[in-house]
Amino acid sequence: MKNFNNRDSNAFTLVEMLVVLGMISILMGVTFTGIGKARTQAKVAKANSEVRTLMNAWLAYEASYDDWPVAITGTDIDAVESNIKELLGENGSPVFLNAQLSGNPLAFRDPWGNPYQFRLLSDSGGENKVTDAFGSAITFPNRQRLIVTP
Repeated sequence: MKNFNNRDSNAFTLVEMLVVLGMISILMGVTFTGIGKARTQAKVAKANSEVRTLMNAWLAYEASYDDWPVAITGTDIDAVESNIKELLGENGSPVFLNAQLSGNPLAFRDPWGNPYQFRLLSDSGGENKVTDAFGSAITFPNRQRLIVTP
């Protein structure tokens, strides 16, 4: 018959189990924090890539047609379907931007779900402003790159 009062057992004690569970929970916390940061960095990298794609499509359209794909009305323009339809290949133009549109309204959206915005800056100096030829710049939010065209 086995004596249960003897401590020669191969079982773990409650304290040993709690220590192991504590160590596992600390390791999981560190791991999940790293995964969250990696996801955020991946979203930023995806947004940067998509901004470059949008900028290149915009500039390719301008180089092909010597005109902007949208009428300049205001300072901030959302990348919704009606504003980028020429870049998407509608109206018989070639496809300059191959992007997934989502949401309501249909828009080219960043990884956080907001439509990309772009801004056209034109020189507004002087009363004798020529509307066909103007200096403009394309700026994109949270980007350091500024493209100026004469």
